[in-house]
Amino acid sequence: MGFLQPVFLWGLAGISVPVLIHLFSRKKSPPYFFSTLKFIKLTQKKTIRRQKIEEIIVLLLRTAIVACLFIAIAQPVSKKYFFAEKENWVVLILDDSASMSAGSSNDVWKNLQSASEKILASLKKGTHISVIFSSGKTIPFTTIVEDVAREIRESKPGFHGNTMQLALDKASSMLEKESGYQRIFIVSDLQKQTWEKIESSGLKKINADIIIVDVSENYQSNLTIKDFYPLPVKNTYVCSIINWGNQDVTAELKISDRDYETAKHLTIEKGKTTEIEIKTEKELQSLKAELLYPDILKPDNCFFLQKEASGEKKVLLIGSDDTSIFYTRSSVASAGTISVEMGKQEEIPSMQLEKYRAIIFVNPQRTEPSTRNKIAEYVFNGGTLIYFAGERIVPDDFNSDWYIKEKNAFLMPAKLSNKSDFIRPARIVWVATGHPLFGEFGEKTLDYLKTISFNSCVSIKEITGDILIRLDNGYPALCEKKTGKGRIFLFTFTPASSWTNFQTKPFFPVIMTVMLEYLSGSVSTAYAGSNIVVKGSENADIVTIINPDGKTEIMQNKNKNTVSFTPDTPGIWMAQFNSPSGLQKQITAVNVPWTEGSTEKISYGELRSILKKSHINFISKDSTEKIIEQTTGGQMMIFFLEISLLLLMAELILSNLFVLLREKGIKNVPHKI
Repeated sequence: MGFLQPVFLWGLAGISVPVLIHLFSRKKSPPYFFSTLKFIKLTQKKTIRRQKIEEIIVLLLRTAIVACLFIAIAQPVSKKYFFAEKENWVVLILDDSASMSAGSSNDVWKNLQSASEKILASLKKGTHISVIFSSGKTIPFTTIVEDVAREIRESKPGFHGNTMQLALDKASSMLEKESGYQRIFIVSDLQKQTWEKIESSGLKKINADIIIVDVSENYQSNLTIKDFYPLPVKNTYVCSIINWGNQDVTAELKISDRDYETAKHLTIEKGKTTEIEIKTEKELQSLKAELLYPDILKPDNCFFLQKEASGEKKVLLIGSDDTSIFYTRSSVASAGTISVEMGKQEEIPSMQLEKYRAIIFVNPQRTEPSTRNKIAEYVFNGGTLIYFAGERIVPDDFNSDWYIKEKNAFLMPAKLSNKSDFIRPARIVWVATGHPLFGEFGEKTLDYLKTISFNSCVSIKEITGDILIRLDNGYPALCEKKTGKGRIFLFTFTPASSWTNFQTKPFFPVIMTVMLEYLSGSVSTAYAGSNIVVKGSENADIVTIINPDGKTEIMQNKNKNTVSFTPDTPGIWMAQFNSPSGLQKQITAVNVPWTEGSTEKISYGELRSILKKSHINFISKDSTEKIIEQTTGGQMMIFFLEISLLLLMAELILSNLFVLLREKGIKNVPHKI
């Protein structure tokens, strides 16, 4: 028999505690008075002999309790299992997520491969073995250990994120169909984010031991590019960088395209997220942000961005068929490079909003939760929402409709109060001329707007955004708010003649065009290992998927214009739809999940709480040589704990029984004659 945690065997020295208590707690018998000493010698011998036997029994029980308890804590293992005739079923769950490539030469992954080989070498001949990689690859049950070992030796960590839940569910499903002795080995770096929101209900359906092998290294620092996105200001980008470590780091950030490169030195404070603004000298479409710093994890030091080409997206216009819609549609369409698509509010939940440069609401009604949540996701990922408040707006409904409870966020730049009809027409007296919307016109902006008048506006309160246009009566006419990667514009009027003449002036189509050109987001960022859905031509029978290295995969367009694929590496991916009308391309930037850069580890206690299994053993990478056919790890630990409990109960019962018998004997002896 061996032990997984032999350090706890030092606790066997605790056996001396009940012995010492026994030696130092011996008391002298109290004096008693007898009329005759004829039988005193015989009685004394019998009493002393019986008491010694009782004390020895209690002493042995107490020392056995201490011994069994510390043997159980030391996690005993044996080469023989109590029920050896049962079939053995073993599932290896191997964490091959991006964090497993940490180290100068994939140290953590090499630890995993070494531990896996030792586990395989320790298994009894004929054991059924299956391997589940967290990336999704599965080796079905087999008894040929050599094939399994070869697959593990040839495998590499990927670029995907947390999929441990899927691996646990698959292991539970596989073992649920089998009978015999079952074990699940989880070999991982125990990164804390991997175990967040894990649901272990599937494990309750099987009677499997879980052995968790910790192969992590003691890394304390790492840098990660969390996000990279364009600002409304032309050729300006923001790079968000996390310093997971406990000391400040100075690094170089490089932004590059095929024929362009710029760099910036920066300092990222310990334990914080830093946002760096980068300006480029020209318009770029495919960009790569790269941190030049020798930290422990390289994949998360890069971030790819595919910026939409100007005019490439459509605009979705939501509203009723009236003059305000006519003016808005005409103004947007006048740009020439932007097409307008009409839609209804109830259709939004089923629409693919990513293809739209902006969503424009003109004099809308109430917004249903499904519509609001879909728009919120669109804006947080970089979309633009332009909202014209009109006759149909009820302030209380508006203010509650645009509150996102899940994110505790109010999407709009301000809350609405009520509609105000002015006694005399109001004029524009102030414009945020430094804003990109008015950057081309500068101080002349007011000259272009001086002929505009307003008869009515919706008053606002609790402003959380920026006011861009203000009237001479103090009412704001246009507000803006940044939400996630996107922007929301709130016009406090609707483009109808009863409200204003703004829509009839030449500056209205100009400001709409500039708003759409400058405030469009990038393609939604996708992550390696996630499912990507691209939409193309219905007439394309063949779709070609091209990865960042130029390798191609031919797919059949069975769904007629919608194709899904799962990228396995970061970079710029392309889907080409080959149709009779021509070649259509859909480009997607794929990155490593930023959470993979975290160096925080989960504790054994937290894991026990999450998995909710009593038969769990933990093994460090330095103790994997002690996996000597660990067929009884969990059972033997429970066995010794159960023996400790039984011995404790026996000790309590016997010690109290002896005391009662002793007191009864004393009462039967006369104290005086």
